[in-house]
Amino acid sequence: MPPVDNPKAKYTVGWYIYLLEISGAIIFLLSFGYLYAFLQEKLHLKKMNVKQMSVIAIFSAISIVLYYYGKFNLPFFPSWLDIQFSEIPALITSFMYGPISGVLVIVVRFFCKLPGTSTVGVGELADLLIGVTLVLVSGLIYKKHRNIKGALVSLAIGMLSATFVATVSNWLILIPAYKGIAGYPQVALTGTMDTIISGGNGVVTDDNFMLYYLFVGVVPFNLFRYVIVFAITFLLYKRLKMLIVYFVGDFTEEKTGNIDDLEFKESKELDENDSNI
Repeated sequence: MPPVDNPKAKYTVGWYIYLLEISGAIIFLLSFGYLYAFLQEKLHLKKMNVKQMSVIAIFSAISIVLYYYGKFNLPFFPSWLDIQFSEIPALITSFMYGPISGVLVIVVRFFCKLPGTSTVGVGELADLLIGVTLVLVSGLIYKKHRNIKGALVSLAIGMLSATFVATVSNWLILIPAYKGIAGYPQVALTGTMDTIISGGNGVVTDDNFMLYYLFVGVVPFNLFRYVIVFAITFLLYKRLKMLIVYFVGDFTEEKTGNIDDLEFKESKELDENDSNI
């Protein structure tokens, strides 16, 4: 999302929008905790161990660094839509230890980004919603099908799911909230899209802005970005997992032979299937 350039808007809405963002994040985490407790009981999930939490923390740090220093813009998309790769560590974590671990990386990234927001928290909220969808859907599918086909299917469905969430959230929440709360003028949004579409010839108007923005901006941008993200994830995942196992040991499975660290007990053969990718 475009940064807020109006100092008055920052001053008048800043103090309570941060409170709303933090309150919403706390509610989200509590809900997520209750959901995990329910799944832990129903699906016989194990708790995380210290080694897993350490690796999750490392990948969370990498995700934050990638977000701040590994992004760029493309001239044929709105300037506030960044090509960035911070979901890659979360996807790799999700594939190694399960979707909940990957979601934790996204949540940690959200809290670390929030104090330095330039979009009054709107962009950070978007990243949280879209990132959780991407990692959760991809991780859940790959957990059940740990092979090359399962990886490709999980990434493809994750991409479509995250793109759908990005489109709906931009339509119903993010753009209206950004204009209403952050005070960003509609004319600036319309002008940006019109410059991209027609070179400033007036094809995009305030009335049709959302249509052009969603289907010429948001949808192709997210599909394009996720193809790059998934290609890198696909290439790195197995190599990084082997490297981590080499240095800290294989802690997805205890010496007793039971699946540990958020793995389903009935999926004991997953590591054998994982050698196919």
